[in-house]
Amino acid sequence: MMQKKYRWGLRLLTIGYCIYMIFFAKIYQFMALNVFLAYIPIEISFHLKKVNSKFFVILSVLWLLFYPNAPYLFTDFFHLELLPIYQGMDYIFGLSLSGWLSFSLLAIGICAWGLIGMNTFFTVFSEFRKRQLIKKKWHQAVLFLAVNLLSSLAIFVGRFDRLHSVHLFTQPINTLKIIFFDWSIEKLGFILILTGFQLVLLMAINGIKTDSC
Repeated sequence: MMQKKYRWGLRLLTIGYCIYMIFFAKIYQFMALNVFLAYIPIEISFHLKKVNSKFFVILSVLWLLFYPNAPYLFTDFFHLELLPIYQGMDYIFGLSLSGWLSFSLLAIGICAWGLIGMNTFFTVFSEFRKRQLIKKKWHQAVLFLAVNLLSSLAIFVGRFDRLHSVHLFTQPINTLKIIFFDWSIEKLGFILILTGFQLVLLMAINGIKTDSC
């Protein structure tokens, strides 16, 4: 019962956040779309335990396509520079209540849906183990690293090539070309940095979960 209440509470909170950001936020309206996309892997994770093996594979692929939207949210901290609380280059903060409200809304969107979305990583892997789709520890390690590398790659094309997960359905050929065939030293470096960033966050999330058990 508690789990059901949590899920519906999160759904309503997501809808409320997105509506507020679209119609009432002075800045950061784009967070409505980013949070909605980050919520999709969360919703998918709610249904993984209920489906048979065939649909589990389908849902897992969909989860993988949308999962990068969760860690992608953390790159939105870049937009803090838009806030009116910054008083020039001396980095003194101003007491603008509307500015601090915008800061809070941005931070909540990033931290809440970013961390909850990344937590689905463990839900998916746990279900993979239960269904014995991955048995050996080295298989788990390879898959763990591969998902994070692919996620970092998706974050790069999302941030710098301005592609979203939905482009895989609307422009599949061009999107795959940009993702896998356009490379540079900067792209490789970014992917390695963001992979490390994600691994640290996942270890932190897992540590909190383990400590609370």
